[in-house]
Amino acid sequence: MSLSAAATDLQRLLHFNHQVLAQAQALLVAHEDASATAYDGPVGAHLRHVIEFYEALLLAPQPDRIDYDSRPRDRELERRPDLASRRLFALRARLAAAGPAGDAPLRIRGQGGIAGDFNFDVASTFGRELVFVASHAVHHFALLLPYCRQHGIAIDATFGKAPATVAFERHAEGIASPTAVCAAASIQCSKEAECLP
Repeated sequence: MSLSAAATDLQRLLHFNHQVLAQAQALLVAHEDASATAYDGPVGAHLRHVIEFYEALLLAPQPDRIDYDSRPRDRELERRPDLASRRLFALRARLAAAGPAGDAPLRIRGQGGIAGDFNFDVASTFGRELVFVASHAVHHFALLLPYCRQHGIAIDATFGKAPATVAFERHAEGIASPTAVCAAASIQCSKEAECLP
């Protein structure tokens, strides 16, 4: 995926979501070693949840009708990092193939109220939902931060941090934002950022 100064908001959002899913993939890689901490604890549960939200958006049976609440809650996904890895790769491929319609209208269905007391159906757009699923994933990564630190799992410095928080911290420390330069055939990135084809 190529980013340039003229990149549209949708291209930037797709790239951001690629980066978020790459962080999830990196967390899975940390669990491939036989001596690694158990995947089927909090890591598996949080990643399953994140993956299923992305699947609800990107693989919806009716692409213009999204229901995050009717996801399958696949417990195998919580126990098997190999399955989670395959599903993440499929999502990243789907993001790479996403079209230019960031303002495409969607209907978001779900349940509201403390105990699922009512159903709702509200208007949104594909771009807005990309913002939501990325923010949602970052929130779950933040919940995993203490676990990762406690178990010595190497994670990116931006893992579990909102983009605005990272930008604020960089500004406060006098560090410029990373600039990623991606070319169609050859991808080169600064060490702080990751570009994905």
